[in-house]
Amino acid sequence: MKGSDKIMGFIYVYSTGPVENTIGGGATPGASETVYAKALNNSNCKRARVIIRLYRLNGHKKLVATRTLSLAPLSSGFAVLDVAELVQYEVRFVTFSKKVLVSAWGKDAEGNLVAAQRFTQAELHKTVKKAHKKHCK
Repeated sequence: MKGSDKIMGFIYVYSTGPVENTIGGGATPGASETVYAKALNNSNCKRARVIIRLYRLNGHKKLVATRTLSLAPLSSGFAVLDVAELVQYEVRFVTFSKKVLVSAWGKDAEGNLVAAQRFTQAELHKTVKKAHKKHCK
């Protein structure tokens, strides 16, 4: 770390990894029409911000949607992401508090849960990074 950088905290990143979203194992997308990306702020006193990103993996990885949740202490929220046309996708959560829990839930056209596209926090890939504040010279 350079002398001009200060650690401001940590960034917590959770990912579903690559998700196959085909009907009947073929190339037709749409086993899930939507993904409910959920977050719970378990902090007693601090508001939490959660950035949710949806990536298309059909060929090259491409960002297709971003949602931001601002959660009061001891509250939850969710974002609905459209994955109906995606053969493969990844959902990524970024938060700045270890007290935030996240999950992702694929749902079909009738709103039923798609069991193969259900990701609890324990099933998500987790990366923790140090957040630095850079000072201008």
